[in-house]
Amino acid sequence: MLVKCSKPFRHQLSENNVYLVIEILTKFSNKSVSYRLIDNEGYPSIYDADRFEVVSNKIDNFAVLLNDDGIILSHELIVNSELNIKSIDGFWGLFIEDDIDAKQILKEVIKDLSIKEKYNSTTFSVI
Repeated sequence: MLVKCSKPFRHQLSENNVYLVIEILTKFSNKSVSYRLIDNEGYPSIYDADRFEVVSNKIDNFAVLLNDDGIILSHELIVNSELNIKSIDGFWGLFIEDDIDAKQILKEVIKDLSIKEKYNSTTFSVI
């Protein structure tokens, strides 16, 4: 999925830039939708969906996860990762801790999604 920024945010998001979405997160409690995407710093961060316009709504190889407060659409490599056995937070928690396996999985996810979207970007500095 690709989205175009309509509301910039500091130096992380630039207006009219197109970003690759890694996950779509919804919350029932506040009826919100957010995207985890690769921002200008090359980091997979979460931003409110209302900052973006959808350019391409392809979600090939995404899986659906339900939790008490929402729905998460995430790439199947993340969902099915052994790092993620207990919850989606397992994978991202390990990623933040610089786990080599988590970083490799995210590289594969980005490569897969980029090829499907014909998206070419070099802003993947942290992985």
